[in-house]
Amino acid sequence: MNDISDMARMLAELPPLQALLTAYAPRAQRHWHALCWTLDQRLAAVIRRGGEPTIAAIRLAWWDAVLVEGDPSKGRGEPLVEAWRETAPEGAAACASLLIDGWRGLIGPEALSPDDLAHFGAKRGGGLFGLIAGAPRDDMIAKAGSLWALWDLAGHASDPFLAHAAIAEAQAAVTSQRFPGGRALKPLRLLHGLAQADARAGRVPHGFEGRHYRALLWRSLLP
Repeated sequence: MNDISDMARMLAELPPLQALLTAYAPRAQRHWHALCWTLDQRLAAVIRRGGEPTIAAIRLAWWDAVLVEGDPSKGRGEPLVEAWRETAPEGAAACASLLIDGWRGLIGPEALSPDDLAHFGAKRGGGLFGLIAGAPRDDMIAKAGSLWALWDLAGHASDPFLAHAAIAEAQAAVTSQRFPGGRALKPLRLLHGLAQADARAGRVPHGFEGRHYRALLWRSLLP
């Protein structure tokens, strides 16, 4: 597989914020970061399609079979799957299982309760941040991921009630504990800073705004 063309394809699929964050990762880890963000976007697309909940559940079960159970009969020729099989580190399957389960919690027409939102944040955010960081058992990274996932959901929800409920749940997850340092974790540290600032203020984001871009640039100058 050509890593350069594969990287370009994944970056083209990502929203601006995730693509920008990938640039802050150490060069050797950028491909993996892009792969993880792309996987999250693929799972989000399953939910955005709507339609029959059973179909969405089947599609998520396919990802479970490929990434968690390691079924070699599925996903052949799919660039993301092939890249995963070549590069996924030990412990990645457990994080992928959490990530998929988080998105699974959004299937169905029922309104999400605070417990549902907390489950979504912990599973999607904890799983994704664990994947990117290579630290599936780090409590602070998992909590930061949960806060980010709720903030991100609030920023993409078309239902104002859901958006405010998600940001309220994120606000409850704000902590004074510092995010781990180090260049390898800088993209997640920057993202957590953006999300926590909005959550602390109880402010619903509207996608990646100009103020986020300015804050990201300022925060990127910090060690």
